[in-house]
Amino acid sequence: MPKKNPINAAQTTLKITNRSGAEVKVYLTLGAAAGCVQDIKAIPLVTHPVNRLQGWFVLPHGATKTYAPPHGQGISGNFAFGSPPLNCPTDEYRKGVNLAEFILNNSFQGSGAQETIDISCVAGANALIAFAMSGGARWNAGSSHPAVSQFANKPLGQNTGLVGVFPCGCDNCTSRAKPPQPSCPKSPPPPAYEHFQSQPICNVQRDAANSGGDVEVIFHAFLPN
Repeated sequence: MPKKNPINAAQTTLKITNRSGAEVKVYLTLGAAAGCVQDIKAIPLVTHPVNRLQGWFVLPHGATKTYAPPHGQGISGNFAFGSPPLNCPTDEYRKGVNLAEFILNNSFQGSGAQETIDISCVAGANALIAFAMSGGARWNAGSSHPAVSQFANKPLGQNTGLVGVFPCGCDNCTSRAKPPQPSCPKSPPPPAYEHFQSQPICNVQRDAANSGGDVEVIFHAFLPN
């Protein structure tokens, strides 16, 4: 597929859907990436700003909300469910919190820029989350997975070997650099580490110049605490 001029790259639409059977509180935390949206109040689906980069909203069962930034601007950040992102488990979330992470519409970063999505269970997992992608260029997780259209996490202890998922404690996917668990309080205990990925398949990406279509984050259920 020929590359598009970044100036004319199609906008990728970010969607979030609740299939859990009950309403869910969703936190959106923006990344501080240059060229991406930097004000949570600029994102209409967020009804309760917490600070400039974070806010939350309630997503009813069966509902889908969508957002695409202004042309030429990207969005970097993550969704968390029930809680804002946590580095350490708490009494309420004893197995930690996982994140649906993304950077989209970032062709302004120039040659080699990649739209990238993943599910991070690095600090634990409180939810079953999936991604589903359609339209635009196809997504990949490296040469071993050249065409990825959906992926999801599982409960702790079952995430090694899954495309698009960072296992618990595996902040570099195939190794550990500075995972949060060693600095967590001993009570409640941090979740057990999962095994490294044998291949760098934790990020799913595509050339940002070939953007477009939809990236849907799907909340399926909370995991047992």
